[in-house]
Amino acid sequence: MKGLEKLTCIRLAEVLTQRGTVETDAITDALYAQDRQGEVFVDVLVSNGHISEWDLAKIVVEHFQLPFIMASSTEIDEEIKTKFPEEFLFEHGIVPLGVFGESATIVLPILTPYEILARLQDMSKLELFPYVGLISENNRVLGELYPNFAEWQKEQQSKREAAARAKRSKPDEKNVGGDWMDMFDSADASVRDELK
Repeated sequence: MKGLEKLTCIRLAEVLTQRGTVETDAITDALYAQDRQGEVFVDVLVSNGHISEWDLAKIVVEHFQLPFIMASSTEIDEEIKTKFPEEFLFEHGIVPLGVFGESATIVLPILTPYEILARLQDMSKLELFPYVGLISENNRVLGELYPNFAEWQKEQQSKREAAARAKRSKPDEKNVGGDWMDMFDSADASVRDELK
């Protein structure tokens, strides 16, 4: 995985900003959602309609110089399914393709940050060679490869809905917990008080 240290959401955000492909506010919101709510940066951009999967994958391929593949276009080695923890693959939308000695090929859901790939490599004790893929395609193939993927997705959706309900039932939590906008508002008020 040499050279993949540059695979970060911050770097992708910089590329999108430089190219003017996605509005800065949308990029900031997606980074915030990733940092504060644990959502996946590329998922947020795509699901909110800021950019298509294909266009985002093309940018990742071009900028990070990674090959592209549709996960369903290749025969997947059954042995590979035993090499990685299922839940980790599910959580990060990664499709394993094949094992070749001490190496494995995987398909990313557009972009997976280097830290996650490094963890997967440590867990599997295999050197990883990633391809760029599509989020929707990877989810479809994971569902075909692993019978319990659909159930896992339902559980995750239920957890997200429960967390959203809990958040809505505590309207003052934002002020108590203090998000970044509150910090700026407090700092602005402090500066205004000092200027008086």
